[in-house]
Amino acid sequence: MKIQSCAHEDAVAAAARTGEWTPELCAHRDGCMTCAELTLVVAALTADAEQLVDEAIPLPDPRVLWFRAQLAERERVFKRATSAIVWVRRAAGAVVAAVGLAFAPGLWALIRKSMAGLDLGSAAAELPRAAGSPTLVLVTSLLVLGGLALWELTMAHEG
Repeated sequence: MKIQSCAHEDAVAAAARTGEWTPELCAHRDGCMTCAELTLVVAALTADAEQLVDEAIPLPDPRVLWFRAQLAERERVFKRATSAIVWVRRAAGAVVAAVGLAFAPGLWALIRKSMAGLDLGSAAAELPRAAGSPTLVLVTSLLVLGGLALWELTMAHEG
């Protein structure tokens, strides 16, 4: 598409902005398609500019904008830092599960052997001695602490 230009474009644009038309310029505008279109565009843009100036929309407080930008930056840094922590937590959970599965058969045999030595039908007076068995305390502690560790790694900080 060929763009047409006219030698009178600058004068027509200035007249369209100010509204000061000479008779010669009016006659040229009426006869030149390029200048007629230019007049319509300049008049529309001038009206829009005047309307925007009349509205006088107040600008927001720069301190609020600065504060919001700082919060957005902190959130971005926080997400970047915590993404590594989340992956480390997941890896630690996988390691705990793998170690637990690796030692499960031996631990189960240890639990069965410890339970076989307990006389659950004994009198209540002998219960503290049986509960004080080092093997039973160790197994119970490992089960409770392992469960708490898994819960902490997987459930405590979600959301």
